[in-house]
Amino acid sequence: MKRALITLAAFAAFATPALAEPLTWVVTEESEAGLQSAQGSWTVVTEGDAVSGTAAMQLSNGSPLTYKVAGTFKDGAYTIELTDRSDSKKGCIWTGHPPHAGGTQTKGFVGFAPCSGGVKLIIRTGGVS
Repeated sequence: MKRALITLAAFAAFATPALAEPLTWVVTEESEAGLQSAQGSWTVVTEGDAVSGTAAMQLSNGSPLTYKVAGTFKDGAYTIELTDRSDSKKGCIWTGHPPHAGGTQTKGFVGFAPCSGGVKLIIRTGGVS
């Protein structure tokens, strides 16, 4: 009986899918005009192609900015919806891709996040910890 329980416990340990470790992405948001509007981090979990998590940012005026992130990674690019933003921006969807050669950013992902009302953000991710 003891041997059967040990075998069952070992099987369960290897058969159970591992929980994804959260990663912290360093992130900046700018207006389309290039003015920095927020910086901080996204804490994300990836499971297969799915990405989800939260943002903890600080606006350039010192106020906190929080929101949720959820989306997918496909064909080398992220498509992530930014919901429940504490700055009331709505309908923001970021398409992030690796930076193009010759630009000032060489690592991470960069892309636009158009939002409702004509607002367009540029979001850059840098280091991941």
